[in-house]
Amino acid sequence: MGRFDPAGSAGRLFKAVRTTDWKGKATGAVQTLKDEYEAGKRGDEAPAEKIWGTPKEQFDAIVGLLRSAPDTPEQDDATLAADADEVAEALRGVDWTGVRAATAERTGDAAKAMKQMADQVDWAKVTPVATQMSSALIAAVAAGRLPVGGRLGSTVARAIIDQGGLGQMVASKVATEPAAAPPDFRGAIDVTSRDS
Repeated sequence: MGRFDPAGSAGRLFKAVRTTDWKGKATGAVQTLKDEYEAGKRGDEAPAEKIWGTPKEQFDAIVGLLRSAPDTPEQDDATLAADADEVAEALRGVDWTGVRAATAERTGDAAKAMKQMADQVDWAKVTPVATQMSSALIAAVAAGRLPVGGRLGSTVARAIIDQGGLGQMVASKVATEPAAAPPDFRGAIDVTSRDS
């Protein structure tokens, strides 16, 4: 498999976000919830219909986003800052102890997912400041502790590859917050890659 090309790949991320009928998806999810509620009131014991993907399905989707995509126009600073705020906000809710526990087992699903995702990143193109943030994002997604459904998935993918400096901006925003910064998972990714 060829190396992931960040500049050539981010476009499909944006296209997928722009061309997705988000209003239709939200309307469908609300209708599904109403239908399931009514079925439950009637005593229907059938399994509930899913409205969001499982962590594995979300992970597979983000790996797919990392693997695909044509060129995209450069984003302005305000858009990048808003995207960085969105990712930084999502990181505030991550249970880093749970991420460490899930990724500590080298043969576990999270470690395999972490390796698979890390293999899609051209680390030589990720700035040194963003490398720690990228490894933390990869570990959080692989452990299922960072939900990446909807628009956030493409934004996280762009932050992982530091597209347009987004990963570096997220790292800078997180560094200015009073809460502790995410741990560095580069060592875990390297060990997992070597063991595979």
